[in-house]
Amino acid sequence: MDNKNESENIELRSEKVRHIIGQVPPTLVRTGTMVVALVVIALAVAFYTIRYPITIEAHGQVAGNGSMELFIPYKYLYLFDVPRTASITLEGQDDDAAPIVCPITSHNEKLLIIGGGHYFTAKTSIRSNGRNAQPGLKASARITISDKTLWQQVFRK
Repeated sequence: MDNKNESENIELRSEKVRHIIGQVPPTLVRTGTMVVALVVIALAVAFYTIRYPITIEAHGQVAGNGSMELFIPYKYLYLFDVPRTASITLEGQDDDAAPIVCPITSHNEKLLIIGGGHYFTAKTSIRSNGRNAQPGLKASARITISDKTLWQQVFRK
């Protein structure tokens, strides 16, 4: 038993080594703490200000009198209890051109089966450059569901 107590009390490092190990370089600690704090603050600011839009992709075609009929996947029907806006790009429109933004005026809950997919329709009024778009012209649409920041998305504000 005495051997065990003696082996536990043996010092493995000299006093000089313990002195070096025991000292923390103060500038390194301050700099490291400052860098970590700045990164956390930058992430918090980004989290609070960066917008995270949630959108639905849809397609449609121009009907008569400047109205457009959009075909939206049926699984998103529950999202149309409140007014929505669509950003529409017409077939043949330049990629650099800004999409036409217009409110969705109505929707029909009737189930449509197109190409094996389930859809419902929504209507909107569209004017392209001040004139009516040609009936039958195809279009793609991006419907905005939410345009909240990451902070608002996480904390449901």
